Amino acid sequence: MKPARQLYLLGLFVLVGLVAFSSILNSYFLSDDFVLIGNILGGHVSPNLAISQGGFFRPILILSYIIEVRVWGTRPLGFHLANVTLHSLNAFLTYILSFRLVQNLSLSERRKLLISLGAGFLFLLHPSHTETVSWISGRVDLIATFFCLACLISFAIYEKTRRTLHLALSFLAFALALLSKESAICLPFLLLIIGLALGEERRDKESIKRLLKVLALFMLILLVFVAVRSAFIGALVGGYGAAEHLNFSPGWLRVRLLQASLRSILPALPSQWSLFLFKPLQSRTFGIIALLVSAITAISIITRRQMYARVERHEQNGFLLALLLMFLFSLLPVINLRLSLYDTQGERFVYLPTIFTCLALSYLSAILVRNRRVWMVILICWLGFYTAALYHTNQRWRDAAQVSRTVLEDLSDSATHDRILIINTPDNLNGVHLYRNGLPEALVYFQHQRVFKQVETVAYQNFQSVADEVTTIADGNLLTVSSPVNEDTFWRVAPTECAQIIRQTPNSLHLKREPCAANADVFAFSKGRMSRLEPASYQK
Repeated sequence: MKPARQLYLLGLFVLVGLVAFSSILNSYFLSDDFVLIGNILGGHVSPNLAISQGGFFRPILILSYIIEVRVWGTRPLGFHLANVTLHSLNAFLTYILSFRLVQNLSLSERRKLLISLGAGFLFLLHPSHTETVSWISGRVDLIATFFCLACLISFAIYEKTRRTLHLALSFLAFALALLSKESAICLPFLLLIIGLALGEERRDKESIKRLLKVLALFMLILLVFVAVRSAFIGALVGGYGAAEHLNFSPGWLRVRLLQASLRSILPALPSQWSLFLFKPLQSRTFGIIALLVSAITAISIITRRQMYARVERHEQNGFLLALLLMFLFSLLPVINLRLSLYDTQGERFVYLPTIFTCLALSYLSAILVRNRRVWMVILICWLGFYTAALYHTNQRWRDAAQVSRTVLEDLSDSATHDRILIINTPDNLNGVHLYRNGLPEALVYFQHQRVFKQVETVAYQNFQSVADEVTTIADGNLLTVSSPVNEDTFWRVAPTECAQIIRQTPNSLHLKREPCAANADVFAFSKGRMSRLEPASYQK
């Protein structure tokens, strides 16, 4: 395709991305946003997030925030625009990479182009990308994936042209990807698959030896990065800790692989499905779904055997196997980390792997449906399904952002003291982060009505809906806080200087306010608002 047409196509990807995510462009900051951006506002600039974020070394991410804080300050629009633009660029690069990967297949040039475009737009509108794109703090995966794609594309061009410039660009992109997020350590394995399975020539001993020498240079860059990162964070593993990152128990990995595989194709599942997924053998619904999936798979296999000769099926199997391996290797650095089937929590971990599932979906549908018009109708329907699911999920993020802004305004407008005691800080809204982190930073850097010397939280609470009510009953210095919704549970419960915990259950807290609470404003969250409680008449 001519460069001018590529430029028009890039503009189309950006335009569709902006329209698809238009509902969250003005959404307020959430959770870690307050920490990351607040630290920069406060002059605490460091590439090392070890103290507050568990041991990460991500200087490229911090640099992007430094630039944007100077341009936008605390206006969220610019940060969201950057996220959506980055995501659109990644979708365009997914199209470019896909077109490079399908070049050696026995398909017409037009079909190769359509498959690649299908993969790019599936990636652009994928509903499992909301946490990465709609959450400003999800940018780390956007930046890292951008450099990962640049590395893979440069290497694929090098494999065809043998030009040193493209190899050097691949090295540079790999280094920048590592400095963006540690999960880029999977790149040498992805490059190996491109070199062996998807290379331009039939491999002989000399070409394999050359490939291994090139990959050795990538491994050298990786070793240098590990040394530099360890020096900055003071640990080899870092991150969320060795207990989580090095948990390779078979049961844990099996569950995580199943969750990641489903979420790389489907949006978050309805929470009601957890009942039959938890006990599938006792569920008629699960049996029906399993039967349908088995029937579709069997029909697809039979149809393909009738449509293609053995040589063609061998080529298709090899390409699909290569995509499967690339999916698994890109998932490997994050396979230990938690991912929810029923909401958006943790879906940022499958952002990079979905590149290969989107290409696999586009390719599979193209070889099973030879009629181009029918294939395009199927693709458009699939994109429509993705768009509807994406819009629905983004509504949750918009609602959560509104609650985040409201909480900050309620605290700053209603407080009369410079000390705040919050009984139940909202942790998340149906899986969307609210104030799991960042409330102190939000009160310091994102509002200027009042200066607070101390902010304490007794417990964090999950909420399923903005309308969920929390009942607060005060009896002198005794306080009972409870929720009628079973899923609205309290966690991270800890006594504070001004509140002693008498008894707790998943849905209720029984507290005793200490005398120091008389010099603090006590707040409780309910129905999307923070309400100041009346001062207690303290009893000995």
